[in-house]
Amino acid sequence: MKPRLIPPAVLAAAVSAATVACGGGGSTTPPPATPTPTATISKSLGCSHAFSAARLIASYTRAGLLGLRAPGMAGESVASGLLAVRLSDGHVSAEAAAILTKMGAVQVSAPNEQGAATFSIPASLDPKVAAAQVHDATGVLAAGPVIYRHLQAILPNDPQFSGGPVQEGSDFTSQWDMYAIQMPAAWAVTTGKATTKIAVIDTGYDLGNPDLAGKVDASVVFDLGTGVADTKLTVQDQDGHGTDVSGIAAADTNNATDVAGVGWSIHLLEARVFPYGSNPGASTRDIAAAINWAVAAGAKVINLSLGSGSPDPTYEEPAVAAAIAKGVIVVAAAGNDGANSIDYPARDPGVISVGASAYCDSTKNMLSGYEYVASYSNYGPALSLVAPGGDPDTAQTKCTTVSCVDFLQWIDNLDSLQGPFKEQVGLFAGTSQASPHVAGAAALMASKDPSLTPTQALSFLTSSADKIGDPHEGAGRLNVFNALNATP
Repeated sequence: MKPRLIPPAVLAAAVSAATVACGGGGSTTPPPATPTPTATISKSLGCSHAFSAARLIASYTRAGLLGLRAPGMAGESVASGLLAVRLSDGHVSAEAAAILTKMGAVQVSAPNEQGAATFSIPASLDPKVAAAQVHDATGVLAAGPVIYRHLQAILPNDPQFSGGPVQEGSDFTSQWDMYAIQMPAAWAVTTGKATTKIAVIDTGYDLGNPDLAGKVDASVVFDLGTGVADTKLTVQDQDGHGTDVSGIAAADTNNATDVAGVGWSIHLLEARVFPYGSNPGASTRDIAAAINWAVAAGAKVINLSLGSGSPDPTYEEPAVAAAIAKGVIVVAAAGNDGANSIDYPARDPGVISVGASAYCDSTKNMLSGYEYVASYSNYGPALSLVAPGGDPDTAQTKCTTVSCVDFLQWIDNLDSLQGPFKEQVGLFAGTSQASPHVAGAAALMASKDPSLTPTQALSFLTSSADKIGDPHEGAGRLNVFNALNATP
């Protein structure tokens, strides 16, 4: 599908006018530190949308002509029978060895670059209890369970699943997100360099997608839960999530094919960390290994559109810290729980944490509304900024025909022909989609200034963001043109 685009000035004017009419998307009163628990999260938007936490479900259904996967909050699980321990200099002290032996722990992996090793423990022993027993031993820097992260995404509601191209009106754009963040003006500053690389650590990418062909310089698979590369399977995306994230960050642009990506000329590194299956979790051991691989492969930016509520100070957090210390900009999705709390790894020190903005169109498929922070998007003091992520309402999640789709409630970008909907382009929404907008922006900034540090990138992105009048927006909504102009 080739989206019909409109001039950015039209979008800017529509957003400006609608902000006055609709009140800017919410109160400017800061949220309480701990919101009162409620069964329903709602926002009075002054237009047709009514959002409820009740629709945030993780089930997959298929109805009528369209595949539907409703908005999903990130889950979290831990590996039974395993204990992760980060050791000073990678060595087990006598005190730690005695404790580990007493609990029946046996080392099953060599220490990684940050000194993290994994031990098998009796299945009857809670990994958190085991971690507490060894945590304070000499030479132990951190201990905890092996955590499985999940995708920070609302996966596709695909109008093209019905077959054939979608016929779009000429008076709106299906890629409203690119105009909202001022990409036409930003590309006039720079379209980036092929030597600047974004590592996408996700479900892989569709090897046959023409908008990614030639953009991926290297790939790897860590899907065994062990932090060891899987040489038996390919990086092929069988879900669609990783392909979509990659397309938003750096789809081949100006090639008369499908969609535009933020990082026009930027190249990609791809690491598949999710095993094949029904969206199983990705082990933090594998995520850490993929981060270390990406740094060694020359990534300047790493995108992590995944996460859950608990930190991993043993494997993941030190790998993130090591990447940032080496000058790599790490961007991660804030999470889809609609909570006053940011998920990990987005909450790790130095990470650019990204929430999702959405477009409230008072008339379907017409740029006659305003932007706000999506109802599902996590928020709070640890949030850096927001970027377009979409926010389909209840009617959209139940849409069964092309005619009912409202493109301005979704992010239109690539999908995988090997995924559940067997299509090249699809509609997604979530903080997973917001994050690669920022990763692509950071890569363009680094192309302009190769010496750009992660601290500088965070500062320029947040100081140049547009205020959209929502108390949950962090520093504001991403403006790539402003961020590039702030970059020396």
